[in-house]
Amino acid sequence: MSGGGDSVALLLLLWLWGQRPLEVFTVDHGINPLSADWVRGVEALGHALGVPVTALRWAGDKPRNGLQAAARRARHCLILEAARAKDIRVLCLGHNADDVAEAAAMRAEGSTVGAPKLWSPAPFWPQGEGMFYLRPLLGIGRERLRDWLNAAGVSYVDDPANANPTYLRARLRQQGVRPSSTDMRSATLSADLAVAMNVTPTGAACFHIPALPAPDMLSALIVCAGGGDKLPRQAELAHILTASAAGRRRFTLCGARIEAHEGGWLICREPGDMTRNGSRPERIGDIWDGRYRVPAYAIGGEIVPAKGHLNALPPEDRLRLKGLPPAVRAALPVLKHDESARLFAAGDLQDVTYNRLRAALGLIRNEEEACHPAFSCGLPVA
Repeated sequence: MSGGGDSVALLLLLWLWGQRPLEVFTVDHGINPLSADWVRGVEALGHALGVPVTALRWAGDKPRNGLQAAARRARHCLILEAARAKDIRVLCLGHNADDVAEAAAMRAEGSTVGAPKLWSPAPFWPQGEGMFYLRPLLGIGRERLRDWLNAAGVSYVDDPANANPTYLRARLRQQGVRPSSTDMRSATLSADLAVAMNVTPTGAACFHIPALPAPDMLSALIVCAGGGDKLPRQAELAHILTASAAGRRRFTLCGARIEAHEGGWLICREPGDMTRNGSRPERIGDIWDGRYRVPAYAIGGEIVPAKGHLNALPPEDRLRLKGLPPAVRAALPVLKHDESARLFAAGDLQDVTYNRLRAALGLIRNEEEACHPAFSCGLPVA
């Protein structure tokens, strides 16, 4: 909660609804000199309503470029980690109908910002693994929310960054981008859409599909297989679909490889991207490379991509890999010790990409399904 009009209205409406216990998370970004006062205002409101407030701070140096995007990522990741520590899986956000219209206008300008949905998985990965966002206000305009707060005599803050023309969203607001009645109706219906998924799960963090699907589903497949959270641009997806129809059989995008395979298409991690320019796959918590949950005994060990270490594996491990496509094989994690390497024991490694895909496509529809053990554990890797 920022203390702005949208988040204050959301908290008051949830409090008046009164059907669930609430907890507020607020972040001091340390950017605006008044941010500490804004946090104290949120804490005061929470105290007045009897709602616990967890205050978080984005510490450390701030980037010179891309500050707003970095602050957004930091804010969400801090909140997701704090919520997970309290066993909270669903976070309510104050996005409204104006945000839907602004996001559409930003995409028209070439931005990769997603479309806010009533119910969706947290887009930041892997901090958002198994976490979901609920946006109850998408059918209501920003002006109407503020009119309600003003009529009730409830104060809120206006972050001056929202009017800074350096940022695309602020420029679009100044140009008068406003939601239409159609935007407000469709926003409230977006979570009712169930997507049929014709995808073969492998348990090896890759997908096999009979044909390349429409751009939205292709985007989800690519992002999940690639292990990151950067969304492809629409032009990039259109290029893949056009070039594949013309006969091209391999593409690389957002850390994923898309290639023709056994009469269909294989979408997997691009092993060449994993160690390019001296980089190494990240391990955040117990998630490695955004694709696998590793067992506790491996947290302190050295985990590397199998590429470049396949010949160091013992014969029984190489036999286990025999049926996998070369790219999938090369992108698997192995435990390295000195000059030797070993696969994880069967069942010790969990592939989290399939459940992530199900969530991205709207097939995890509510809190009960999100918290189901089958969703949280992932697929065991043989």
